[in-house]
Amino acid sequence: MEVVAEAGTANEAIDLVDRYRPSVVTVDIRLGNMDGIQLVRILKGRQEAPRCMVLSTYEDRQHLVGALEAGADAYLLKSNSYETLPDTVRRVHEGESMLSQELISLMMDEYRKVAAQQIHRDSGLTAQDVKVLRLLAKGSRSLDIANDLAMTEITVKRKVQEIIQKLNASNRVQAVAEAIRRGVI
Repeated sequence: MEVVAEAGTANEAIDLVDRYRPSVVTVDIRLGNMDGIQLVRILKGRQEAPRCMVLSTYEDRQHLVGALEAGADAYLLKSNSYETLPDTVRRVHEGESMLSQELISLMMDEYRKVAAQQIHRDSGLTAQDVKVLRLLAKGSRSLDIANDLAMTEITVKRKVQEIIQKLNASNRVQAVAEAIRRGVI
């Protein structure tokens, strides 16, 4: 393994990648003239794209998901990547995708949110339907649900009937059981 070049800006990095054709490029999120995510997108859009590793201080969803959507093969936090960097570069070069350990739970949470949204879309349930179902699962009566959600009791009863139909259930208990089975609540 050999470091062939170092760049201070994204434009310089693009020129150096064109000149040296490295198999792995490490990219900082913060660059002078564009951010690292844009640079990764540009590099990964090329015919002979290098593997791209993002090194960052950012532990947030926006940067992580942005980098992965741009095509990054690894996203590592600077706080713990230097001692493992040579091994990580080797593994990324061999085709592995890598994330800092701290970011795995963030990605799992993100996956769960997306999966829950898909379940809601597939079931036809609205966000308010899910709130009603959660309260039903706790054993709340229609009047209690109406008070909790600032609705009338008649509206809650109508909403419960709609939920029962959407879930192809016969009653409240079956609707709650079906929602649990589908992972909605």
